[in-house]
Amino acid sequence: MPSGGGCMTTFVRTDGRPVRVVPGFRDRVLGSRPSVTPRPDWTAEDYARAADKKLARARRLVAAVARRHDRLDGAAVLDVGCGDGINCLVLAAVAVRRAVGVDLRLPLFESGEMAAPARRLAGLVRERLERARRRAHATAGPPPSVRFVRADATRLAFPDACFDVLVSRSAMEHIAPVERALAEMARVVRPGGVIHLRVDPYFWLRGCHKRGLVDIPWAHARMTLEDFRRFVTESEGAAMAATRCARLQTLNRLTLGQWRSLIGAGPFEVLEWTEEPSAFAVALLEECPDVGDSLAEGVERRDLIHGRLEIWLRVTKA
Repeated sequence: MPSGGGCMTTFVRTDGRPVRVVPGFRDRVLGSRPSVTPRPDWTAEDYARAADKKLARARRLVAAVARRHDRLDGAAVLDVGCGDGINCLVLAAVAVRRAVGVDLRLPLFESGEMAAPARRLAGLVRERLERARRRAHATAGPPPSVRFVRADATRLAFPDACFDVLVSRSAMEHIAPVERALAEMARVVRPGGVIHLRVDPYFWLRGCHKRGLVDIPWAHARMTLEDFRRFVTESEGAAMAATRCARLQTLNRLTLGQWRSLIGAGPFEVLEWTEEPSAFAVALLEECPDVGDSLAEGVERRDLIHGRLEIWLRVTKA
């Protein structure tokens, strides 16, 4: 079998089945949408555009929560997997009086160079929020409360029923065990409170995240981790194989059906469940019809093309 990413045309899985290598596939997928994650070569204009985009997204989230919760003014909101903290900043500034963000890493409070871009981006968002506050002459009332806590989502150090709303965006795919995280979410949100989850399912086109993308279309939905490691070792070397596999091992390999079963087993009323298809993924799958003939057990075609789960729940526990 040929070695090296530039000349390999097929890769043979351990079960003897060949899968096609498509040179340039990874770059094409990565280039399909702009990133809001800062890169070393970003200019001031790039940061400004990303800050505007992040702020707009956060405002849409606030509006979506407000449509599903009786009263946000004065509500206590928890953001699980808050990342750069921007959603918390916006929630506290424009809608609620107490927002708490939890994550294993909090870039806003890290001094290293790796966290500097996230701090810079969040700083730009803060500036925009402050300008908006001044324009609105928002001087009445106490200042909003924002707090960030390093915490594991499966062991939340909060009392029972102490939040009115919980949001978690693009975090649940990283949290294990999922069942424990869901139980903790139900515990800390009061009965009748609202939970919003946005999940990037593993088996869709980009569900393996950037490091998991290779030049085998939907490799993460068609190959075992051992075969994936062997392919990357042969095409990019052992060091890159270790890096890519380490990323895949942090993600929950759940189908859309498995997500529905896990969440449906909790003390929740499902208010809305939306599986959003990606037009780009649909078109790419049509170009690669062989993908559907070599999927891992339990993976369906719909798992390959739905790039986002948007879930709204109401806590029903007594």
